[in-house]
Amino acid sequence: MGQITPRPRPRPRRPSIRRLLLADALSTWVVPALSVTALALAILLNALGLVPGEVAAAIAALALLVLGAFTAAVSLRNSATTERTIPGRWLLAGATLWVVLLYYPLHCRIFPGWPLAQARLDASATGTVLPVAGHGSRFDLVVDAHLPLASEQRDRTVHYDLDLVDERGEPAHYAGELGDHWRMRRLGRRGTAPSHYEHLSTSHLVDDPTGSNLRLDRVVLTGEPGATLTAAVYPHRTPAAPLLYAGAGLLTLLALGLDLWTHPRASPVTTLLTATAAGALATFVASGAGHPGVRDLLGAVIAGGIIGVPLGALAAWVARKTLPRSGRGKSRRRA
Repeated sequence: MGQITPRPRPRPRRPSIRRLLLADALSTWVVPALSVTALALAILLNALGLVPGEVAAAIAALALLVLGAFTAAVSLRNSATTERTIPGRWLLAGATLWVVLLYYPLHCRIFPGWPLAQARLDASATGTVLPVAGHGSRFDLVVDAHLPLASEQRDRTVHYDLDLVDERGEPAHYAGELGDHWRMRRLGRRGTAPSHYEHLSTSHLVDDPTGSNLRLDRVVLTGEPGATLTAAVYPHRTPAAPLLYAGAGLLTLLALGLDLWTHPRASPVTTLLTATAAGALATFVASGAGHPGVRDLLGAVIAGGIIGVPLGALAAWVARKTLPRSGRGKSRRRA
């Protein structure tokens, strides 16, 4: 009888070099590079007037959130101990949810939708009815100023006072000042150049508990002659302030829990990023800009960092001091 030769065992398939390089690029530099490129293009194209301010602000917000989520996910993956490693798919799902939860209120603030009513603000506008009945009880009143062309560099301002009355006859007063300003800024040691700053729109939150139509009861304009003002009423789409603050605080506490669970002694990067994003979100949503753009977004990010980083660091310090010592020692031994 002939001998039966055993079949050779199949060799395990090794991942190709191309796959390894692609996975390494996606986990290191591709996402930050794309985010920074999108942010820079949004700022540049908006400055050149090629992209509307709302679209540029939305792109910049998404780029910053994606960059923050990627940084937090990489920090959680790298600082985690062997026993407390978060799977990659869970990190991806959590980062996506983080971006969606923080971007939704920004999107509602940037894109308010179609106006429910519009009116030109002047002395003849008294008695104009704004048909907003049946569209809720909270609205955004956006006032826009249109200044005539000027042949000289001078400050121009328009002050407005107006009253809105509901069907019960209860008035609500709104006032503000719009215009443009010229300032000299330094270039180098001795050079100077004029800078033009415009503030031509603002937003007011209008509460109408009755849900009825609103009426312009009084309109008074003072300041730059020839300037025209228009008012538009939009539905208030952003979440209520208590819900927004509670959600931001809960998200920050969840990030703190992940930081302490993965590695209690490492830097709380996820907590600091979440607190900064929450502070920027609260600042941006509460701003009085009528049509918020990239400049308002970047200012909110700076304010969010000033507010969020100290609060996040303080929360991490307090949590570490109050953790049971046995749990901390056990985490250190595992590390």
